[in-house]
Amino acid sequence: MKKIGRTIKLIRKQKKLTQKEVYAGIISRNFVSKFEKGVNSIEAEKLFAILKRLGMSLNEFQFIHENNEKYKFNTVLNEIDIAAENQNYDKLAEIHAQYKDSLSLDGQVVAATAYIKIYVHGHNPLTMSVGPAYPLQEHLKNDVNWSFFELRSFVDGIFIFRKDSLGLKLCMNKAFDTYVNYQNFIDLKAKAEQSMASIVLNYVQIQLTNFNYNSVDLERAIKKSDYRSMRNFSAKLTGEFAKLLCELYFGNNQERIIFECHDFLQMLKKLESPDYKVFQSIYNYHLPYSQSYRRNHSV
Repeated sequence: MKKIGRTIKLIRKQKKLTQKEVYAGIISRNFVSKFEKGVNSIEAEKLFAILKRLGMSLNEFQFIHENNEKYKFNTVLNEIDIAAENQNYDKLAEIHAQYKDSLSLDGQVVAATAYIKIYVHGHNPLTMSVGPAYPLQEHLKNDVNWSFFELRSFVDGIFIFRKDSLGLKLCMNKAFDTYVNYQNFIDLKAKAEQSMASIVLNYVQIQLTNFNYNSVDLERAIKKSDYRSMRNFSAKLTGEFAKLLCELYFGNNQERIIFECHDFLQMLKKLESPDYKVFQSIYNYHLPYSQSYRRNHSV
């Protein structure tokens, strides 16, 4: 535990907290200096007390302490992300087969993550069988303190909750809470923003595809993400597209909104954004459904 103090110091400074605010009543002032230099170690009980002062779960601390390089299964999770980006479905299937019979929950979660990527990036996630994804579904529902791993997994894993409204609501609340927790970490902020924006867009898609036309709920989710204040440009675009998708159904003037969607998509195309084809496909899918909804509800 001798290097833990260095991580605590990093977190403390990023959160702009003084030594007194973090350590008072837990360890002495003389001890603090050597602890933050990685010289002294502390008992687990005192570490838990310090993490409580920092407003951080043990899972979150472990993720940051290990710098997202030695975090359990991080290597294979990165392989899954790369394979999905490159549309290498054979590799994803290979990883799923390797871990699906694992005796550990972690291994089963990895297998479920690979399985979900196959569907989200290569097929229609709304036709995906939930069975092979069950370990991740249960993990996300039952894990009390989400780390960055859970937030990232929920981006695509949200689709396994398409028929579980209570589980979806529970995990959306966890996602927002976890996103807030990572706002003070410079190295993870951009990834956290992109993850949260993507989660909100996927949430909007699920609700609209399930014919849950609760405009207030969808607008609340978009507003809660506060995407306009995000610094990550891709996250801002994702949030803006989620907003346009809602307006396609509920906006006052669909003709104007169709024009705005077209203009938005053409901008992405000119920017050679990797999201262009995905957003275009989502728009093409929802346009006729939004027109049907408007005819039936006289929007």
